[in-house]
Amino acid sequence: MYGDISSGNLYNNTTIKRRFLGCGDGEEGGVLSKVYEERLVLGYSPEQLFDVVAAVDLYHGFVPWCQRSEIQKQYPDGSFDAELEIGFKFLVESYISHVELNRPKFLKTTASESNLFDHLINIWEFNPGPVPGSCDLYFFVDFKFQSPLYRQVASVFFKEVVSRLVGSFSERCRLIYGPGVPVIEKSYGEKA
Repeated sequence: MYGDISSGNLYNNTTIKRRFLGCGDGEEGGVLSKVYEERLVLGYSPEQLFDVVAAVDLYHGFVPWCQRSEIQKQYPDGSFDAELEIGFKFLVESYISHVELNRPKFLKTTASESNLFDHLINIWEFNPGPVPGSCDLYFFVDFKFQSPLYRQVASVFFKEVVSRLVGSFSERCRLIYGPGVPVIEKSYGEKA
């Protein structure tokens, strides 16, 4: 379904369940918020995936539309603030993201200083997968742009953005760690 292990396909060793809420014109109960969640089984360990996701200062090198990513402040509890600049067509904006993490279980980001987002919450949960060396990954994002223009642009490109975003982390793992371990390909929630 997603290609064989030797093909180098981005979605090798991946099981996907996607649910889109608020697609279309950007209206979700009148709040113009976008919510996306995905559960995947990837052929990399929770520790490997966590380390790639937690390397926020490297995002500019592999995350689509991220033009700059810098750690601004580290906190005693291990959390940190990072400034991210994203460029999307003719729109380029930066914002501060507060990152909370607990290796290798979860990572949560929230836009803390932003003229771009009304709100932005992103959660990654990493659990051992069905075979040794694999990860059951849960990805969730909920955001609302402040600008009506940005909300309209987001509604047009939303599906492409989130699928490329999650795929970029899988591809980064492949580049760093090599091919992932084979995993059973079945979608969560599928009926046999």
